[in-house]
Amino acid sequence: MGKPHRPARIKAALFDFDGTLADTERFGIELDDEAYAYYGITPTPAEKASLSGTDGSESIPALFCAHGMEVSAGEFFAHRRPSDIIYRELPIKATPGAREVMQLLRSNGARVAVVSTTRHSLVTTALGRIGLADLVDLVVGGDDVEHHKPDPKPYARALEVFGVAPTDAVAFEDSPSGVASAQAAGVYTLGFTGSCVPHELPAADERFASFTQLM
Repeated sequence: MGKPHRPARIKAALFDFDGTLADTERFGIELDDEAYAYYGITPTPAEKASLSGTDGSESIPALFCAHGMEVSAGEFFAHRRPSDIIYRELPIKATPGAREVMQLLRSNGARVAVVSTTRHSLVTTALGRIGLADLVDLVVGGDDVEHHKPDPKPYARALEVFGVAPTDAVAFEDSPSGVASAQAAGVYTLGFTGSCVPHELPAADERFASFTQLM
C-alpha cells in the first residue's frame, strides 16, 4: 500500500479521543503513578508516555522490564484505580479548537467518527461531558474490535461502517501507535503534537500543534 495523499474532498474524519479530542492522559498518568508507587519504581517521562495510545498489553511489561521487573498488564491494573473515573468524574475538557474543526469538516460534508482504544461506553459518556457528542456520527471503542492500535482494524471498522474508502478519509492522532493504526488502514494521518503527553510523530503525513492551525 503506497503512501496516501490528503483527499481533495474529505468524506470521513476519524478522531482519536485520548490526548487528541480531550486532555485525559494527564489524569491517566496520575492513576499510573499510584500503581508505579506500589511497585516502588519511578519511570521517566518518556517511559510513562510509552503507554499513550496503547492498551498496555505490551507497553506495560516493556516498561517494567526496563526496571528489572516482570509485571503483566493485568497485574499492573490490579493495583491501579480504574480509568472509568477519568471519563465519568474528573474535570476533562475538549481540546481547544477541536469543536470548530469538527464543525468545519461536517459543514463540508464529512462524517465524523471517534476511534479509540478506550471502552465504547466511556468514550460516549466523555463526549457528552465535553460537549462534542452532537458532532460525532460513530464511536469505535476498544471493545468494538478484536485488535487494538497499532493494528489497522479500529480504523478499518470505522471506514467499513461509513462505506468510505481510505483515500477519502483523514485521521487525527496524538500517539505513534495511533498513527501506525490509521496509516496501516490506508488513511492520511495528521499527527497532533500539542497534547499534554506530546510525541514528535515523524511518521505522520502532516503534523499540527493546535487545532486552530487547521481552521
